[in-house]
Order: sequence, then structure tokens, then C-alpha cells
Amino acid sequence: MGHVRLAKDAQRLKNMQLSKLAEISALSSIEKPILLPEQVAGHQVMWSEDNLVDYPYLLVNPITDANGQQAIAGPVGYTKPPAIPPTLAALLQVTEQDMMEIMGNQNQGDEMASNLSGKAVELIQTRLDMQTFIYMSNFSKAMRRCGQVWLSMAKELYVEEDRRMKVIDVTDTVDSITLMTPAISEIGEVITENDLTKASFDVDVDVGPSSSSKRSATVRALTGMMQITGDPEMQSVLGSMAMMNMEGEGISEVRDFFRQKLIRMGVVQPTEAEAEEMMAAMQNQQPDPNAVFLQAAAEEATAKAAKARADVVKTIADAELQQARVLETGASTELEQAKTMETLAGIEQSNVRVENETEEKSVRSARLLQDMIRDMR
Repeated sequence: MGHVRLAKDAQRLKNMQLSKLAEISALSSIEKPILLPEQVAGHQVMWSEDNLVDYPYLLVNPITDANGQQAIAGPVGYTKPPAIPPTLAALLQVTEQDMMEIMGNQNQGDEMASNLSGKAVELIQTRLDMQTFIYMSNFSKAMRRCGQVWLSMAKELYVEEDRRMKVIDVTDTVDSITLMTPAISEIGEVITENDLTKASFDVDVDVGPSSSSKRSATVRALTGMMQITGDPEMQSVLGSMAMMNMEGEGISEVRDFFRQKLIRMGVVQPTEAEAEEMMAAMQNQQPDPNAVFLQAAAEEATAKAAKARADVVKTIADAELQQARVLETGASTELEQAKTMETLAGIEQSNVRVENETEEKSVRSARLLQDMIRDMR
């Protein structure tokens, strides 16, 4: 059901009451005198034109009393203007209260009293937004659908080359681009930039305070943060961000200055155009003599440290080489000793072989001699 369905009965009742109140108010509110016909005989024109001519006085005729004598008499009575019934006034209050409970009671929240703080104003605006949330939500849905329809039409209409379109960059600055421009990709292919027919978008709607009120709230929050932090760098960042969101006449250049400051500090990411400008400025900037001196001193200190490291490495290498030579000499000595022992072992083995051969020869000679003696016998 809609948001006003529950309030229809109260609204109908209020309309009826207002109609009755208008009918009562349309009746004459002037007390008119009630006279006898003989009192105004001959003076009818004066009495009928009194509201137009505004006579200083009005005339009446004397009347004849019961005794047949003429007597001076005033009006018989006066008409009374209609009064508002007490039930109508009470019912108007009841219906008004019912409608405020159903539709939301702003209670003069849109009327700002003097000497109110910014925080109080924000709370009042938030309360009013909560009371009208359903209207704002429906409005955002409608605008989202409008954006989707526009985007579907734009993809079919904006197809001509070299068409200029307005865009808003990340800094909320209005700029222009050219549709369907040829370009070279990173791999060398010819592509078309800013082609809406191949683009994919999500339509997003933000319903809330205006940009000026949001910026003002941001500035108040940033200045509040500056009061609770003691870090100078953080205070500089917060102050620069507050100046970027400051609204006023003739401070656009100041906002640009503080944005560049935050970019140099690495707080804000630069756009492509800003990055190109920074690179060009760095290339054209003359070197600072102090910076050059400090850089040269740093390079000299680095060279000395590198030379010292090289000397240490050379000393260690010489020590290792000397140790290797000592090890090589010891190994050569052990090899010579091993060769000498091998030679001595060979000589000893040769002597043992000769001794064995001599002994065998002696044994054979003794056997031959025994055989000869035996034969002689």
C-alpha cells in the first residue's frame, strides 16, 4: 500500500470539517438590526446603501403603540454571526494529530531558531530526513530508472566521432572529453577510446543533503579532529582536507593549492593530468644546491663504506688464501711422506724377496750336494 493510504480517512474528515468551516466563515459576521416595516418606511434606500455610503447616522420612524399614540422605539433585535461549534474545533485538532502521527510530525523542524550550533542543525535535518525517508527512497528509485533509460538511449545516440561531452572528474571539476577517438593500446592494437556503445555502467543515485551542506559537515568534522590530535603532520593533513572542502567565493585556487599539497604528501592519489604535470615540473625544476651537496656527501659516504667493505673482503680473502696455502703445503708434505713410506716398503719387500731367493738357492745347492755324495757312494 502507499504511504498515504492510512491517512485517507483522516484527510477526508479534515476536508469535510474545513468545508463546514468555510461555509460558516462565508456567512455574514455583522450584527444587523431587526426593525418593524413602519420604522424604515421611506428610509429603505438609506438602510440598503449604508454599507456602501457609510452614512454617519440612520433614520427610523416612530411606531404606534397599543394606545394609538406614536412612540420612539429602537430595533426589535439583532442578528447574530454564526459561531464555530466546539465539537468542530475539537475534531479538527484530533484529525490534525492523527495525520501528523501517520505522515510524520516535523514540529516546525524546518524553522531554525537563532544561536543554534551546526551540530544541532544537522540533527534537525537528520530527523526531518527520517520522517520523509519513504519519499526520498521512492524519488531515488525513480531517478535511478531515469538514469537507466537515459543510458540505454545514450548508447544508441552518442555514436558519432569527435563528439564533445562534459564529464565530472574525481575532484568534482567539470571537464570535457571526445567520444570515439582512436588510440594505440599497450600491445600495439588500434582501439577506440570513450566508446559508449561498448561501455558498461552501474547507475547509482545518492539522495540526501546538498553538496554544500555535506561539505560544511565535512569541514566541521575535520576541524573537530584537529582539536583532538597532537601530531603536526596529521593536523596539516586535516587542515588541508578542510580547506579542500571549504565553500566560498574566490577560494578555488586555494583549494587547488591544498590538493596539490596533499598529492605531494601522498595522501591523495593524483589524476593522470596531475601526474603528468608533476613529472614535467620535476624535470624542469632546478636542483637545490643544498640537496646536491647532501646527495654528493651521501654518495661519498656510500663510496667510502663500499671501499671499506671491499678492504675487509680482501683481507678475509687473503687470510683464506694463506690458510689454503698452508693446507696445501701440509698436504704436499703428507704426500711426500706417503711416497717415501711406499718406497721404503718396496725396498724392504725387494730385500725380503732376495733373501728368500738366496735361501732357496742355498737349499737347492745343499740338496744337489747331498745327491752327489749319495751317488758317489
